[in-house]
Amino acid sequence: MFKIPFKLVAGIMLIPVIANEKEGFFAFDTGAMQTAVNKAHFQEIQGECTDIAKYSEGVKKASAAEGILNTLRFSDVECSKMPVLIMDLMYVENALKAEMPDVKFLGTLGIDVIRDYTVLLDYNTTEIILDPEYDFESQLMIPMRYVNLPVIEVEVANRTCDFVLDTGANTCLLGKSFQNDTQLIQASQTSNIVTVPVVRVGDNKYENITAVISDISAIQKKVPVEGVIGYQILSPQRSVLDFKNHQLIMEKTQKS
Repeated sequence: MFKIPFKLVAGIMLIPVIANEKEGFFAFDTGAMQTAVNKAHFQEIQGECTDIAKYSEGVKKASAAEGILNTLRFSDVECSKMPVLIMDLMYVENALKAEMPDVKFLGTLGIDVIRDYTVLLDYNTTEIILDPEYDFESQLMIPMRYVNLPVIEVEVANRTCDFVLDTGANTCLLGKSFQNDTQLIQASQTSNIVTVPVVRVGDNKYENITAVISDISAIQKKVPVEGVIGYQILSPQRSVLDFKNHQLIMEKTQKS
């Protein structure tokens, strides 16, 4: 069992790390297929270019390089000679600095590392526990498939669809199939930002979830889903991502 404290900044879980002997933070990101480093802080790592899809409020093509990170340490976990993507992640660091001015954003810990563990997320104590011992008084067991990324069923606007379960997503993303859904409420003058009155994961109910309708075809080429969701459904209760047994275990919320 390994305990990892995190700082929650703008809905992003930042874990303290030492990477190539540099101290800073990685995002704990189940929506990233591969661990990535911020090239601004790792000029010493070189590699061949490749195309990837990156997403926050939208999905865009981006270029990255493939390289090797010599060492990565977080909590009592140590990795060496890790294949990583080398990316320009200063747009993330600059956004985080609005809340945490001294942040040094070194990269993202992706599903390539995270899937090796059973993961307990506790936003109340701001702690991640790898391979935990846990006993929830009342819980839900949600099937969780692993298709390049973790995928669960989510009910949105009375439709049950597959969504990527992304700890790096502070806002829900909805694909274009939701574009003209009359149950979604326009949340601003920007037409693609909406409020979802009710979202359900199993018997857990989440109300008035802000979502962005976006072209997610770059994700859909890798994972057949209709959206991406994370912080908004994971933060209200403790949850366990059990990759070995293909399930998401959630404490039952008071609303059901």
